[in-house]
Amino acid sequence: MADMGNDMSLSVLLCDTADEVTRLRHELLVAAPDIEVDAAVDAFRAVETAARTRPDVIVCSLGLEGLGGRAFIRRLTDSSPASAVVAIGAEPEPAQVASALAAGAVGFVGSAEPGAAVARAIRSAATGGAALSVATATRLAIELDEAVARVDSIEAQLTEVRATIDRGTAAKADFLANISHELRTPVTVAKGIAYVLKNPSVPDHERGEFLQQLQASLDKLMTLVDEIITIAEVERGTFELRLEPVDLAPLVRRAVDEVRGHYPTVDVLDEIAAELPSVADGPRIAGVVRELLDNACRYSPPGSPVELSARSLSEGVVIAVTDRGEGLDRSIAARSFEEPFTTGEGTLRKEKAGVGVGLHLARQMIVEHGGILWTDPLPGGGTRAAFCIPIREDVPTIPPASGAA
Repeated sequence: MADMGNDMSLSVLLCDTADEVTRLRHELLVAAPDIEVDAAVDAFRAVETAARTRPDVIVCSLGLEGLGGRAFIRRLTDSSPASAVVAIGAEPEPAQVASALAAGAVGFVGSAEPGAAVARAIRSAATGGAALSVATATRLAIELDEAVARVDSIEAQLTEVRATIDRGTAAKADFLANISHELRTPVTVAKGIAYVLKNPSVPDHERGEFLQQLQASLDKLMTLVDEIITIAEVERGTFELRLEPVDLAPLVRRAVDEVRGHYPTVDVLDEIAAELPSVADGPRIAGVVRELLDNACRYSPPGSPVELSARSLSEGVVIAVTDRGEGLDRSIAARSFEEPFTTGEGTLRKEKAGVGVGLHLARQMIVEHGGILWTDPLPGGGTRAAFCIPIREDVPTIPPASGAA
């Protein structure tokens, strides 16, 4: 390679199409008259010439026919190891630049750049430096900056995903612990009652009481199983509502009466419109009302009432349940409704926490109806949970599945 400290000229092999060779010869003659230029317009001829002449610098286009890209650069460096290779590409795309440099090139310029830019790259390469034209370096800098921003964004998303997965894993572990307890209780009660009923000496009036307790335990067990099955169907996308015109008012009243029976010490105040016409899956909406009421009664302090209001507005049927308990933080409430197996135990007492599928299932049922469900912590303590079922017209009725009860 020529010593740039002396007055010796640089020898350059220019490998490009005939038109580009002509243009660059002329521009290099003007910009750098000390550069001696040899040329080849065929890739294989260029490799032969490089091996024979051993130029200081080889300027090669990546678009020559027969041999191109990384393979062309490797063949040139193998043929003349002492020659520095500067690649010329149609567009200084970052991927193309990186590929050329990885193949052994020490520089890169765009094919549309003037001869002066090519001359600067040649001189830099001849002295052992890297040679990127201003346009190429600018393009790479922009791409690198965008890549760093994308990496930062992806890392932030991964951190959020990891946190979500960790929460889900912890919630499912709690769920397994809770469900084992929730399932074991009615099963243990049922087994005990069954054992007692085997005794023929049990009086008829006591037998009737035992049978009622047995029925209640089995009903609780079936409710838990149904909730888990429904959650699985919703997650798989196989769940379907049975929508039909229905008056929700009697269903809501019945749900209130059932919850009052389960919580005789809690005063449940209701304000329900005479009629609540809607297009909905009535039993599912009644289940949502029971879940919200059950949750409110579970966390209400002694002597504090739970309030339910059900109205028919222009937006649709709006039902709200208010309790005066400890209050549920917005973030925990959002997780309880949006993530299965979450009970909000970080704020609420452990002994009152349920299995953790009810609130999530309630929200899913409302979303399936095209509605919304939200919660608001009250300034004086307590929480209001409400949902709206929108007015829907011309909704076809979904017939019950074959064999359904």
